[in-house]
Parts: sequence; C-alpha cells; structure tokens
Amino acid sequence: MVIHKPQKSKIDIPRICVPGIITSIEKGKSFIVKRRYKSRESKELKEIEPKIQKIENGKFRYFKPTIVNCYVNMYYLNLESAKGLFKDPNNNLPYEIISQYGEWVYIQNTVERKEDIFNRLEKLAIDEGLRK
Repeated sequence: MVIHKPQKSKIDIPRICVPGIITSIEKGKSFIVKRRYKSRESKELKEIEPKIQKIENGKFRYFKPTIVNCYVNMYYLNLESAKGLFKDPNNNLPYEIISQYGEWVYIQNTVERKEDIFNRLEKLAIDEGLRK
C-alpha cells in the first residue's frame, strides 16, 4: 500500500510560540488570554511584555469554546505582532491558538491563506517603520 504525503509549502513560514492561559470566557463571544512565562524561554520571548489579549469570535474565524485556566500556546507569524507593535489591534492577534491537548481553540482567518497573512504582516511592518 502506498501512502502519499502532502507536499510541504515552498515558503517556510516561521511561527513564534508564546505560552498563555485562558483567564475568563464569555460563552460563544470571546475569551481572554494572559501571557504565561517559562524560565527556559529564549531572549526573543522574554522581550515580549506581559499582556492580556481579548480574542473575539468573528466572521471567517474558527472559534471553539474551551474552559477557564486552560493552558494554551499562541502562535504568531512575526515578532512585531507578538509584541503588539502594530497600530491596528487586529494585526496583533495570534494566527492560531492551540490548547495543551493539541486542539485548535482559535484560528485568525479560515478563508485567507497563511502565506497571504504572513506577507501582509511583513509589508505592514515595513510600511509602519517597525522594520527596515
């Protein structure tokens, strides 16, 4: 029996993993994620200030209800969005949030491709003067 593996994307998109914990939930509307620190983090992650993000359910988003005090990993596509440097708060949201059990809790956009979102964020970082 032949098992076909899917082709890898030609563009290798880095993901920045930031640990977090869900502090409160509004049923079906939103939840609040707080940044969680680990002692063995890299210097890049230690630069990210402690912050709280409100993740809201919206159009073209994957949003799954979860429980309070659930440990999650937030994946950002670039360092500027992880630090929250963009003027528009929607650009500072993580691309996806995965629970400690490996289940998707949130995906930023189910219609637009990951490569397109990454390219848009890279262009915005240059336009807003965050990067050369």
